Amino acid sequence: MDEEKSTPPQQTQHKGFLEELMGDVFNLDRGLPGTIWGMIKTPGVVIDAYFTERGKYVTPLRYCIFILAVTTFISVRFVDYEAMMKNAMELGAGESIDNLVAQLYEIIPSFDWSAYFESINEISISLVQKFNQALYLVLLAPMFALFSKMFFKKNKSRFVEHYVLMVYSLTTFSIFSLLMLPAMKMMENTDTPLIFFLGIPVMLGFLLWAMIKYLGLKGFSEYLQAVIALVLGYILYSIVQTILIYLGAYLMVVL
Repeated sequence: MDEEKSTPPQQTQHKGFLEELMGDVFNLDRGLPGTIWGMIKTPGVVIDAYFTERGKYVTPLRYCIFILAVTTFISVRFVDYEAMMKNAMELGAGESIDNLVAQLYEIIPSFDWSAYFESINEISISLVQKFNQALYLVLLAPMFALFSKMFFKKNKSRFVEHYVLMVYSLTTFSIFSLLMLPAMKMMENTDTPLIFFLGIPVMLGFLLWAMIKYLGLKGFSEYLQAVIALVLGYILYSIVQTILIYLGAYLMVVL
């Protein structure tokens, strides 16, 4: 009796955060290799498995965080994002940032325009280098999923189904985007703004293919609706992102 009382109760072993996050990521059958290959070969199977066979593939959250961490780590070693962003702003303005700042100072001399454009560049680079996962999960995927559900709610009625589709697809595309590193390198000093839009049709094409496979789209009419949904999603994403960047830069200068 005394021995039973003195025996301490067994404690449940809880996984650490990193172990819980990684889970079966490196399992060859159901980890990253299986998930990547599944998204290339049969994306509908991978996405459906998230709702029907949990544990068969890496979850979209783990998949996004890990893959984007790796692809971002690789890309920042090859591309000077600061030079690329500055070049993009100058191409958009049609003149150098220094000249644009000088003109703005003449119009509104009380505002620190130099700090404002530095903040824009800083926020843009941070989104790409430090908050890429948040950008995908919180802004990019939801925008695409919103219009996907609007156009194809009969195929999949729940928003979360379209959201998971976009997270898996966008993350998988980020792997293939590494092949575009030479083109991204050219963006640092290119004289044409067209190169900045090079990856957009490729990304939309991959998303279209994933939508066709997962949503079971057939015929020209549904394909066209999917294209329209993706274009509208990207336009909304671009508008929201631009507003957030410029508003954030303004607040950084004012506050």
